[in-house]
Amino acid sequence: MNEMGIFGKDKTSEILHELQVLKSKVSEIPQRYTSGAFTFGAGAGTAREQIPTICAVIDDAVKALEKGLDVHNRPITRPQIADGLKRLVAATRRPAFIGLVSAVLNADGVSKLEKYMDELEQIASKII
Repeated sequence: MNEMGIFGKDKTSEILHELQVLKSKVSEIPQRYTSGAFTFGAGAGTAREQIPTICAVIDDAVKALEKGLDVHNRPITRPQIADGLKRLVAATRRPAFIGLVSAVLNADGVSKLEKYMDELEQIASKII
């Protein structure tokens, strides 16, 4: 029996929808909550890449849930997908990450991102 069969198509569809909605909200953060400060250099570029990277990981999780395959087309289980999302959330809670995104997001943006990462952790808990 495949993974979707174990958990039911409706539950998987609900999780997929929640992930897609959350990704949309996360992707809007840089436009809505920019720091307004002029940032430049390698650090600023890295800071600007964080939100698109988070969105790409969410996209990868959606594809993995739909196909049962990781980004390298290898079989992946629901617990592995959930674990990957939880590791992403843990990484965003580290002081170094928060300092990094603070270079391009204002305090409200950082708070919003933290809220969305809490939501992502809740969604990940539903996957397994």
